[in-house]
Amino acid sequence: MTKKLIVLDLDGTALKSDQTISDRTKKALANAREQGHEVMIATGRPYRMSHMYYYELGLDTPIVNFNGAVFHHPRDIKFSNAYHQAIDLKTARELLDFSTNYALDNIAAEVQDSVFLRERNNSVPDMFQQGKENVFIGDLRNTITTDPTSLLFFASQEMLQEISSHMDTRLSNIVTYRNWGAEWPAMEMTKFGVHKAVGVQAASRYLGIDRKDIIAFGDEDNDLEMIDYAGVGVAMGNAIDPLKNVANTVTLSNEEDGIAIYLEENLGV
Repeated sequence: MTKKLIVLDLDGTALKSDQTISDRTKKALANAREQGHEVMIATGRPYRMSHMYYYELGLDTPIVNFNGAVFHHPRDIKFSNAYHQAIDLKTARELLDFSTNYALDNIAAEVQDSVFLRERNNSVPDMFQQGKENVFIGDLRNTITTDPTSLLFFASQEMLQEISSHMDTRLSNIVTYRNWGAEWPAMEMTKFGVHKAVGVQAASRYLGIDRKDIIAFGDEDNDLEMIDYAGVGVAMGNAIDPLKNVANTVTLSNEEDGIAIYLEENLGV
């Protein structure tokens, strides 16, 4: 069988709701690697919140973090294909000025693995600060002094919809932005044109695997470009409808071993 690149989103895809990878999924992925296929992670999470799954699966491939803004190889500190595509600091300050027009619950930013918060409150998930001893608190226009990897506005869904409408007319050509799900409503912004497919393309070139031989699994809005780019885009059963419409096929949900079942049926693992 032709060598495949199997790309995994984490939340809602490889991870169950309890933040674990099922034994059946781990076995299927291990069997796929034994057959000569490559497995990689492409996630919106920073590396500090995804490295545990990388090593749990025993991977030796590059990883995509921050929805494609960061591409690196955890096992190769001299990896020459690594990149970090950050938001220009001037643009970030324009976005922060723009944010003063709205009653946001909080604002957060990351500069690689440094975390910046406007304030400490329960609008930001605890795991956002996972793996960091030092979290910088205060007005981000003063605390951020270099290009941020990502910027997040936390607010109600209604407020985020209003912000989105203004972003479309004023700022959509300078940043890529997406809204998080209902549990932690937020708008996440990265450099314009950055998405997971950019990192997956870089990985496939590095590994020498054609686009048609990429199998990508996802469930959310931030997986759209990746699922569309892959030779076979697989939407989880719990995926949003727009992703299912773009995908080549739909498997079972993340709670029902959807990844394992697809690989067992299609790669014979």
